[in-house]
Amino acid sequence: MICAHASSGDTHQPDEADILPVARLIIVFVMLGSFALVFAELVRQSENMSMRPLPTASRCGDAAGTPCPQRAL
Repeated sequence: MICAHASSGDTHQPDEADILPVARLIIVFVMLGSFALVFAELVRQSENMSMRPLPTASRCGDAAGTPCPQRAL
């Protein structure tokens, strides 16, 4: 009976059982990374959509504590 790993000068060729856990780990990291990127983009877009420009009346006056600019006549 000939053993595949009997020769000491042979380099160990990775077989499918050795590669499978590493491939799974890489796939999991790629999936988690892509999920994080998509989630960050959704949060950024949501923040941009929620910011509405305020009318000038609410940016100045008694409520805001800053004087409103006067129009020149």
